[in-house]
Amino acid sequence: AADGTLRNRTPQQRRQHAAALARHVVQLAQSAQCKLVALYRPVGAEPDTRDLANALLVCGIALAYPRLWPDGSAIQLVPCAGPSALQARPRSRLLEPVGAACQPGEVDLVVVPTVALSADGVRLGRGGGHYDRLLPQLRADVPRVAAVAAACVWAWQPQEAHDARIGLACTEAGLF
Repeated sequence: AADGTLRNRTPQQRRQHAAALARHVVQLAQSAQCKLVALYRPVGAEPDTRDLANALLVCGIALAYPRLWPDGSAIQLVPCAGPSALQARPRSRLLEPVGAACQPGEVDLVVVPTVALSADGVRLGRGGGHYDRLLPQLRADVPRVAAVAAACVWAWQPQEAHDARIGLACTEAGLF
């Protein structure tokens, strides 16, 4: 249902969300004096991060993007010059960075693709559990921002013990 809500957003709603994400996350990254921000390359109707990536780069903040391990079991973060430097993963629609991965402890802020988010910060992703395994590896002080449509923030959703909590949500209406 949430994925349908994402797909049904108008182009104007999608642009508004991308602009809000860029504005608020850049402000957060600057105030936290971030040196390395982890982003994602959107798939399907996920909120677009290209404006955010460009704004961070203009501010002198480095980027890292996720790359699946060869067996697909987990993701690692890889420093990258931006969305235009991502390359197609073999036999996949994913675009990924190339090069050596960084340590999770090097990341100062992470923006996470989110299908739906509960009011208490439990994130629903695409079902692979990759971010649920990655987020606990980050330092405790690293802001975690869910990029989620406002219509996909719900009072409650099913939760499992391994679900990682997210402290902040950025919707088209702003940062919460």
